[in-house]
Amino acid sequence: MIEPVIIHLRDRIIDADGQIEQDYRYLVYDFGDGMIARTYFDTSERVSVMRSGPVPDAMLAYLRARFDVIDQLGPSGYQTIWTA
Repeated sequence: MIEPVIIHLRDRIIDADGQIEQDYRYLVYDFGDGMIARTYFDTSERVSVMRSGPVPDAMLAYLRARFDVIDQLGPSGYQTIWTA
């Protein structure tokens, strides 16, 4: 079974007055060879594969077991490639 490295990140967008405008918490799943997926905590049922092209079967199986929707970056933005 494939086991990605999982990294917990947080991005904050601060306005000119030093106030937090936006706060994003997310997990990055690094499967190696440039195959990365990301899920945001506020939409934890959905994950996005961060590159176009074929997605390895083992990666898809891992993501299907954990998420209801899988999106993938394509030429015109993100598109859903699988739903539960």
